Amino acid sequence: MINSRNLIYTNILDLTQTNDFDLIMITGDLLWGKLASKPAETLGALYDVLNRYPVPVAITYGNHDAEGDLNRAGLRQLEAGLVHPADKHHATIVADRESYTLEVQRDGELAHVLYVWDSGAYSHWPADEPYAAIEPEQIEWFTRLPYARTQAQTDLGFLHIPLPEYTQAGQAILTGEQGEAVCSPVTNSGLFYTLLRSQNVKALFAGHDHDNNFTANYRGIGLNYGNPTGYNSYGTLPRGARVISLLPDGYETAILNF
Repeated sequence: MINSRNLIYTNILDLTQTNDFDLIMITGDLLWGKLASKPAETLGALYDVLNRYPVPVAITYGNHDAEGDLNRAGLRQLEAGLVHPADKHHATIVADRESYTLEVQRDGELAHVLYVWDSGAYSHWPADEPYAAIEPEQIEWFTRLPYARTQAQTDLGFLHIPLPEYTQAGQAILTGEQGEAVCSPVTNSGLFYTLLRSQNVKALFAGHDHDNNFTANYRGIGLNYGNPTGYNSYGTLPRGARVISLLPDGYETAILNF
């Protein structure tokens, strides 16, 4: 029998040792919380692998991470186990969800901003839909940040649960596969509209749907999925990671399978 835990750690180690990355971004569902009897130990083993590679690690959480003994605050505290945590800027917490930015330098100058939203888990209001929507305060946080927002910028955003607009994006897939319906909130709280107006965020990257790893362009913004990495979950897509290359005037992305 294959030990899926050992396999994923081996694959991650191989991936980091054979590639030259500048950042590792994890977009949620590190744990299947309700099945993880020792979540701190499980995350500690993952972090031990990531700590072997001297590159910053950034994390946002998904709907499964806090289903067990740890809430989101507890999960964030365990990030102290990372030897190379990414340098968060302008971090704020709304309803126990942390949003923050990462700043990318080029030739000693700020060149790109990565916006990270914790998209939450399950909806408590309205009660008639499954997944949480981005909170208005998280959108307001974005609008108040002291960064340039122009068409000339190439900034990116990361979250776990895809926005409702991913459903429309799935009708014009550029690369990858859609093996299941987009599992987004029913309520549209307006983040995509805010990004359209800001013009600087050229793409979003979501996790959540384990049988989707497509890229698409919807109204000028790339709406993309990552790629499932772990094995203790549903899905038939080959396991791997999405690689993103930030260029001075754009970005490129592709799937790197194990």
